[in-house]
Amino acid sequence: MIKRQTILGLLVVLFASVEVNAQELVPRVLTVEELFTLAEQNSQQLQVSRTGIEIAQQQREVAETQKRPTLNVAATASYIGDVRILDTDFSEAQNVKMPHFGNSFSVQASQVVFKGGAINNSIQRAELNQEVASLSFARNRADIKLLLVARYVDLYRLERQRLVYQRNIELAQLRLKNIHNLYKQGMVTRNDLIRSELQITNLDMAVLEASNNLSIANQQLRQLVGLPANTQIVPDSSFLASQMESRDYTTYLDLALGNFPDIKTAQVNVDIARKNLEIAKTDRIPAITLQAGNSLARPITTASPALDMYSRGWNAGVGINYNMSSLYNVRHSIALANTAVAQQQQVATLQRQNIENEVNSAFIKHNEARQRSVSFTQSIRLADENYRIVEKKYYGSLALIVDVLDATNAKLEAELQKANADANIFYTYYQLQRLAGNL
Repeated sequence: MIKRQTILGLLVVLFASVEVNAQELVPRVLTVEELFTLAEQNSQQLQVSRTGIEIAQQQREVAETQKRPTLNVAATASYIGDVRILDTDFSEAQNVKMPHFGNSFSVQASQVVFKGGAINNSIQRAELNQEVASLSFARNRADIKLLLVARYVDLYRLERQRLVYQRNIELAQLRLKNIHNLYKQGMVTRNDLIRSELQITNLDMAVLEASNNLSIANQQLRQLVGLPANTQIVPDSSFLASQMESRDYTTYLDLALGNFPDIKTAQVNVDIARKNLEIAKTDRIPAITLQAGNSLARPITTASPALDMYSRGWNAGVGINYNMSSLYNVRHSIALANTAVAQQQQVATLQRQNIENEVNSAFIKHNEARQRSVSFTQSIRLADENYRIVEKKYYGSLALIVDVLDATNAKLEAELQKANADANIFYTYYQLQRLAGNL
């Protein structure tokens, strides 16, 4: 039964390998910086953010048009019917002939010269919204880069896991061969054979699971950077050996508070709320405009009889517009704007606290990953030594197969934990870089 399970596991791994090969995957070694460049070029999410910046820029340009004069040009053409004059009892008294074709041309220009600062504040608010869009793009870009690092680290971790399992399978197969010889000599029981075969089956399934997870991670990373479907992304083997600048906690915190997009966005939102407050206050102030116009109309119907001629007139003056309802309505708008300012200030404070917590957590986890890597390096050395001792005792009939399997599992666990710790060093380092505004 155990042999059947072993054969089944090997067949599953074989078929998985055949399926992967059938896809004709093309390996491509990429560094993290190359991934970042591809994402900048191909990421759909970043394209959406760039469009947001363009929209904000156009909205600012629209706001600036309020400073320009308005110019209205109108032209009409009409058919004028005869005039019927009626008595007081509504009976027709006379029919007056009229020129039947009528037309007019008019030009009217106006310029707002004073509106209590509402126009300038609207333009400044649009500029602040453009800054928010740029900060949102920077935040999305940093998030995507960190996601790329996470997937990149997953590829490294899963490949390391698969290699660890494969090395342990080779070791287990060699041990199984030796146990077979001992079994033929009557030195061990069949139970030892069964346990050894079962371990190989479990390791085969672990290889399959790691391979499947590797394919999933590759697919996700490939989509993020827009590479062809047949690309097998291979992490640069030297990326863990790259120099990762180490700074103290205070330095990272100062960088985060000064550079992290969310912190800047929170402050800009406070400024936007203040601009909205200033705009609300302008409703208390009348608007002053300059205006001028010129018109040409035909026929002249004010004469009797009507004249089929053009009359031309022009006008120029100053207009004052004041909304009287603002005397009792504007206080509500101002109160709302004041509340919005207070809320945005609270959001900025909360954002600062969140960033402090994130930096603290990332800094601790980064140092923890470094310490774990050093610790597991020692664990691997001890686990290897323990395995050699136990295996030697087993072949000398001084230890049980259970002891050998326990030593094997300890060795396997130490190797897997070392791979995870090394990957976490890299990932937590980039977490800190993201918070410091360096991605």
